[in-house]
Amino acid sequence: MRYCYALLGLLFFSTLIAQDFPAGWHGTWKGEVEVWSPGVQQDAFPMSLDIQPTDTTWTYTIFYDHNKLPAPDVRPYSIVILNDSLQHFAIDEHNDILLDAYYLDNCLYSVFAGMGSQLQSRVCHEGDHLQYEITSFYGDAVRTSGDTVIGTDTIPPIQSYQVYSVMKAHLVKEE
Repeated sequence: MRYCYALLGLLFFSTLIAQDFPAGWHGTWKGEVEVWSPGVQQDAFPMSLDIQPTDTTWTYTIFYDHNKLPAPDVRPYSIVILNDSLQHFAIDEHNDILLDAYYLDNCLYSVFAGMGSQLQSRVCHEGDHLQYEITSFYGDAVRTSGDTVIGTDTIPPIQSYQVYSVMKAHLVKEE
């Protein structure tokens, strides 16, 4: 019985945490994004992420203020709630692209592929800031290993991928 109460308490607590996104993330978050390739920082420039409520969705606008561009790169997306109980969302790019995203443990995750690349996006709310990270890797595996039998264990084939870029930023909420 004690276990049952603990489980119910955990479920209630996790429901409270789940309600934190996107409402608890609203505002403008600013920082510097660093772009890395293996072994070297390629670039760094200011960025911001603006999350605001609307009547039916949430805005999710990314601003990259890259000094090599004549104007900031503005990406006006929306957050659409697909299944609140599963914490399943979509990032609507407003160009017929919907990126599925899942909220787990104070982080919003999205994994998607296109044009020969795969990307994993991870944005985590950590105290008073957001940790923003996008990892890019090629769509073709660089190695397949396993795919064998060792004793009585059948080892499945496992693919590995080359990471060619990571963008990461520490974003602080603008007051």
